[in-house]
Amino acid sequence: AEGRYTFGLMAILGWGTPTLISVELGLIIQVPDPVLLAILGVVRVQLPDKKAPIINLQANFIGAVDFEKGEMFFFAALFESNLATYRIEGEMYFAISWGNNPNFIFSVGGFHPAFKPPPLRGISGPLKRLTINLLPTDNPRLTIQAYFAVTSNTVQFGASVDFYFKVSKFRVIGYLYLDALFRF
Repeated sequence: AEGRYTFGLMAILGWGTPTLISVELGLIIQVPDPVLLAILGVVRVQLPDKKAPIINLQANFIGAVDFEKGEMFFFAALFESNLATYRIEGEMYFAISWGNNPNFIFSVGGFHPAFKPPPLRGISGPLKRLTINLLPTDNPRLTIQAYFAVTSNTVQFGASVDFYFKVSKFRVIGYLYLDALFRF
């Protein structure tokens, strides 16, 4: 748009020798009115080292700050992550608004099934649960999922274990769920 300017800065940050945590970061600012700030990139945690990690967490992230509306959000999604040989998936979301209608949301893995969150800016659907597949196949299958969320008037957490095994016409199916929602 005429009279608007966009500037960007990119960086790679690392911590530790050898590097244990690295961040590939892009920072974008748009001026003058409204002033918008966006941050995006990839964060990697590879322990004990990059060549043979036992813990390999990698997440894409994006966030934005709208100073005129008084809003900020941050979204991250794990990809190609694992704990030893177990694959890990999941998403995280954080949002805060200030001014006339202050509010905040923080969630790792989603929300309680009975909780209706407000529309989450920057994403289109529900958050993926934090998931660890303990068996790499669909038969047999053993999956653990979890979530944790805090909003301006709730605390929520939950977990589930899903087991499935099939031989010929016989199947063994097991589920164990826990969901907790505290409203203030």
